[in-house]
Amino acid sequence: MTDNTRMCTGCGRQIPTEYNVCPHCGRPQTQSYGPAPGPQPYAQPQQQYEPMGALKYVLYILSFLSLLIGIVIFLIWMNDPNPEKRQVGKNCLFISLAAILLSIICWGVLAAMSIALV
Repeated sequence: MTDNTRMCTGCGRQIPTEYNVCPHCGRPQTQSYGPAPGPQPYAQPQQQYEPMGALKYVLYILSFLSLLIGIVIFLIWMNDPNPEKRQVGKNCLFISLAAILLSIICWGVLAAMSIALV
């Protein structure tokens, strides 16, 4: 490194001291000519999602009462970026299918009992 160059504070490349912005990475340069820190890693911000709260329990009850609601919730939320919504969608589908299976079993038992009574 010569007297008229310095290290970029963003990418670490040599740039002329009179440059206020690095031509390589575009980062503004400070007036300090001391040792430059290494490149800073880019940290992606974590996406924060609001909790579902009581809504998921209402959807579970509605899914138990109607197969169509469980399927619709599953289809709407299966590709949602919020992992909690994806899980609630799957649970609604499973609850709907379990309710249908339970009703088939109950109707079968009732039909068998009515035949036995005749």
